[in-house]
Formats: sequence, C-alpha cells, structure tokens
Amino acid sequence: MSQSDSQTLETSSASVSCTTQEDIQTAIEQLQLAGKTLFLHGAIKSFGHLVGGPDSLFTPLLQAGCTLVMPSFTYGPICNPPDGWHLDNIGHRGPWLFDQPMPYSVSANTIEKDMGALAKALLHHPERRRSSHPINSFTAVGPRAKEIVNAQTYQNVYGLYQVDEEALVVTMGVGLTSVTPIHFAEQLAGRALFQRWAQIHTAEGQHEVQVAIGSCSNGFERLAPAIKDLAQQTKAGQSVWHVYPLAQLVARCQQQIVNQPNITHCPDDSCIRCQDAIASQSTVTP
Repeated sequence: MSQSDSQTLETSSASVSCTTQEDIQTAIEQLQLAGKTLFLHGAIKSFGHLVGGPDSLFTPLLQAGCTLVMPSFTYGPICNPPDGWHLDNIGHRGPWLFDQPMPYSVSANTIEKDMGALAKALLHHPERRRSSHPINSFTAVGPRAKEIVNAQTYQNVYGLYQVDEEALVVTMGVGLTSVTPIHFAEQLAGRALFQRWAQIHTAEGQHEVQVAIGSCSNGFERLAPAIKDLAQQTKAGQSVWHVYPLAQLVARCQQQIVNQPNITHCPDDSCIRCQDAIASQSTVTP
C-alpha cells in the first residue's frame, strides 16, 4: 500500500464515528442490564462503525448473563387459506395470492431483510434457539432462551412476553415502530389478532398451519408521550439506547389503546390493517 493510500484509509476511518465493545460494556453497567432478559430492537447503523461487528454487541451482553431476544420474521411461508375459509377484520381484502410459499423450518436461518443486520446476526449465532412460528418467529440466545421461545405458539404469538416479569425492552437507535411488544398491548386491550395460513417443514413433511400475527406498527410512535417517563436512556458509543421495563411498557400502552383506540393508527388513512385492528377492539373482551 502506498503512503497516499494509507493516509486516505486513515482519514476515511477517522471520519467514521465508532462504537467499541468497551462502549457496550459501559452501557451495560450504566443501565444495570446484567442477568436480565432483553428484548432487543436495533439498527446496526446507529452504532456508526461497530468495531468487531455484531459480536461486539452480543458478547458482552451474554458475558453479563443476559438472555437476548429479537424478532426473526419470515413472510415467505404465507400460503393461501383452505377453500371456503373466511374471517372478518383480519387486515386483508380480495383474493389470496400466496401460491408459491417457501416452507418454514426452525433450523433454517431464513429471515426478512427488513429485520436488520443485528437480528440476522443473532439468528446465525451458534447457540441460538428459534421459535416455531412460521411468520413471526423470535430468536433467543442466553440462559432463558429455550424457555422464552417455547412460550410462543401458533396462536399465542406473544406468549414469550409473559415468561419473565423483570424483562426489559431495549431500543438501539430505533423508534417505537420497531417495538413488537406493543402488539401484545393491542391484544390485551381487546384487539383480535389477525389470522394467516403458512406452510411449514417438519420431520413428517410439509403441511399448512393457521397462525396469529400482529397488525400495522407504523403508528406506534404516537404512544411515545405516554411511556416517556418509563425509559432509561444512555449512549453506547454512537447508538442511543432506551430501556423500558417490559411489563410496565405493555401495561401503559394497553391503557392508552383502551382509552384512545385510534392512537395507533398509522399515517395512512386507508390502511386496512389499522382499520381492522381498531374495529376488532369493540368486539373482543380484554
């Protein structure tokens, strides 16, 4: 490498803000995360350059005895429902056009791109456990990983949020539109979960299953004022973290949705998913 190339590389590296493993360790101590179950929602770009990649985030958290949980959703397995099957208020209109599903397997590392690089990295962790839900699966690593993922079933999609009363929700450079537990608050507020069909692959072969899923999350930022006081905040290097007690976050959002059902409606006035979720609230008893 020439001297000019070396100088260019040094200048380029200096211009990128970095986050190190030591920064992560400092944040863990400041927020007292050791030993906790953490439902993580984050964007790797929020760290600037994360030195060492996702392992620099996961390793110190796991060394601190944390259990890490992230969504690892897959939409490829969605298939057409059986002939004649119909339900109202499920966020869908018109014909079903899922004619070429890709069967889901717990052992596979398939994940939607919009889940992000951190969720993908956790899914590839050698000690990861993944839940069996073919559309809204979660991946976990750590002491309580098996217990957490086993609490989710095809219909009790948010059962994993009921395992650990002291669990925390951690956002890393993302907003509330990424916070999946708010869907659980919707359910507790009396909303019916949407129903879908998906194809799965098991030792017995391929077959179709009916599963519950959540609704649109693009309006969740409107809940921010109601939960602001629950959050601890710090910076892990370049990434701004907010930490919420899971049980209190869910309870506060549930109450807001009960009091003001339209609060979760996304900016799209014509959103069918928002319309159906809100409409179902008046017909389901919490």
